Amino acid sequence: MSTQEDLDHAVRRAVGIAALRRLRRLINEERREEAENRLLARRIAWGLAAAAAVAALWLISRALH
Repeated sequence: MSTQEDLDHAVRRAVGIAALRRLRRLINEERREEAENRLLARRIAWGLAAAAAVAALWLISRALH
């Protein structure tokens, strides 16, 4: 192999590794966002369930009086 071929190989390898690292960062960021969205959805669901329970108790208490 000549020096130019060695250099070309090294450049392609470095560019490939950089691209894979960028993809990994993007995947990690997307997974983090998905986890945050799941947490938010869970909190909203619990909040709605609590509000529904309070409303149901209020309606029951009004019906009994």
